[in-house]
Amino acid sequence: MFIKNPVPIFLLGILLVLALVACGASETESPAEAVPETVVERSASVEQSSTSDATGARAASSEPAVPMGSPEPAATPSPQTGYAEPMSQPDSMPSVNGYSAPGPTADPQAAMSRAASVEPEVPVVVEREVVVEAQAEPADTTAYRSNSTGPAATVPPGPASSPGSDGGSDGTVTFSITKSAGGPPFPTSVPSTVSSRQAQPGATTFQDNLRRPSVSTYEDAVSTFSLDTDRTSYRLALNWARQGYDIEPDSVRAEEWINSFNYGYARPPKDTEFAIYSDLFRHPVDGSKHIARIAFQAPDVQDNSLPLNVTLVLDASGSMAEGNRVEIARAAASTIRQSLRPRDSIAVVHFSEDVLRGMTVKHSNPDEREVQRSIDRLQPGGATNVQAGLNLGVQLADEARWRRPDSINYVILMSDGVANVDATNPFAILETAGDYDSTNPLRLVTIGVGIENYNDYLLEQLAQHGNGWYRYLDNVHQARDTFRRENWLNLALPFADQTRAQVTWDPSRVSTWRIVGYENRVTSDESFTQNRKEFAEIPSGAATTVFYELELTGQLDTRQASTVKLGDVELRWVEPRTGISREQYGSVTGHWRHDFDALADPLLKLGTLVALSADRYSGLPFPTYTGYGNVNWELHELLRQLGALQGTLGHLAAYSDFSLLLETMARYIPPTPQPSGDSGYSP
Repeated sequence: MFIKNPVPIFLLGILLVLALVACGASETESPAEAVPETVVERSASVEQSSTSDATGARAASSEPAVPMGSPEPAATPSPQTGYAEPMSQPDSMPSVNGYSAPGPTADPQAAMSRAASVEPEVPVVVEREVVVEAQAEPADTTAYRSNSTGPAATVPPGPASSPGSDGGSDGTVTFSITKSAGGPPFPTSVPSTVSSRQAQPGATTFQDNLRRPSVSTYEDAVSTFSLDTDRTSYRLALNWARQGYDIEPDSVRAEEWINSFNYGYARPPKDTEFAIYSDLFRHPVDGSKHIARIAFQAPDVQDNSLPLNVTLVLDASGSMAEGNRVEIARAAASTIRQSLRPRDSIAVVHFSEDVLRGMTVKHSNPDEREVQRSIDRLQPGGATNVQAGLNLGVQLADEARWRRPDSINYVILMSDGVANVDATNPFAILETAGDYDSTNPLRLVTIGVGIENYNDYLLEQLAQHGNGWYRYLDNVHQARDTFRRENWLNLALPFADQTRAQVTWDPSRVSTWRIVGYENRVTSDESFTQNRKEFAEIPSGAATTVFYELELTGQLDTRQASTVKLGDVELRWVEPRTGISREQYGSVTGHWRHDFDALADPLLKLGTLVALSADRYSGLPFPTYTGYGNVNWELHELLRQLGALQGTLGHLAAYSDFSLLLETMARYIPPTPQPSGDSGYSP
């Protein structure tokens, strides 16, 4: 065979040789020179994702940080947060967070008006499909929660008129959520797609408080409950959600979620009584009902001349080695010591399976070197004898109280609550470590640390029945922020002891009523006149908010004025300094024609969404008032309405945090429990 024109073949040969040379150079290139490009790209991607997740909805707001809190001006306003106390944020989050803080802060309504002055980005009103990448679980699944990591649970369909669910051909579960007529637009940023979830942390203990039912006013028109300023349930849930865990329904105490937020109530005109506020409006998810909000705002305690005696009881057991529990406890204890004044005193107790006597420091000046040295030497090891630690702590506190009878006395337990030696029940512990002097009581404060291996029930009950309060810390920064001097002095100066409220509804106006949350704060009507230790201590400047779901009677019609009185409220408490019993009266009034969408106060709207979502989720896995489909629909409807507040509240970290929680709850409703059928066991 002859080649007529060899030139093209020759050129092709040269090109082939050049290509082979280039390939060889590529193969011999140093891996160290090839990797950085990939590494840089991946690092940049992770950093961008982290920043986006941390800032959440606040990224949409161009408004600078505006101090938030009390309507009264402050010389040094705290960071704008929306929370009732300092809240921890991931390191990438700015300090703007929207939670309320104790003591004087700036005007939240001013913040709202300034935020409104920046024209918000108008959300796109569209019909959206929210896809949750979750493998459909077998129909015979009966477990409520798994202790191991697994796929997201399917969510049962809602009622016929509400969002439903269907399984996609690829195994995903799709929720079709349509904007309701006349309602706010569906949030364009939530819910996001999540491909996996984690089971809940192991070895956690919570009390299952059954939700309160609706009550007919003709059967019982009186609602009696202790006020509450704890926030731990909310902080625990937020920490779990940030770590990628499901939220345990039993951990949700709706009142602690409600009272985590700052609603900007004005301080009372007198510094000797509360300010009482009430609102009334139509229910956002149930057209047959109304919502009533009642709020109690304490004044700021002006006289901080009383000395403080603080006894720190530090858990040095082996379980405190998990995570950064010891570091958090050290940081909190050190900050408390630094926040004390020269006239105050402090003692330190360490315990594991017994009291560590060599670490004990009796009451002394906060600047004594032995105090800080004892705190710095906190090390985990051994079992957990909470009873022994509190017994010695109460003994030292009692000695200090008798030496200085005009002092305020705190015993502060820092622990994960995992008691496993001697008494492990909170009431048994209080039998030996209790205080029976009501004239100048010891106040037992519990500070919880940790996620897994954590006993919320023990710590919450010790504080409630020990005349104190309960807080949860999830990092060192939050520990320092919570107990820095200005915050600590507000927490440590009580305005009222043994505080409780009683609401009497008018049967001619209210057909049924139901309190949202407060399950373990509700008490008998007869106990209202009694001064009891389990009724709440209210710190200086603190507020308590309660929501009721109401069915109004048919006697209210369009011919009547829109403003009506629905009932009376009475408040009782004991003055900490004098021991004198006090009482105060008010009324529950509001505009019964007001629609939720038309409310002018975005913070009132936010509080309502917080209350209802926490209440609905806390009833799982056995919602007695309704079916699973309705819980699923209500949570998604509340999520949609939360998105409508993005323009006015999106700059607050409180809004971003609660969005994360509500997304998590709406996305991961546990599987519907299946009927047990014929088990062979007797009932």
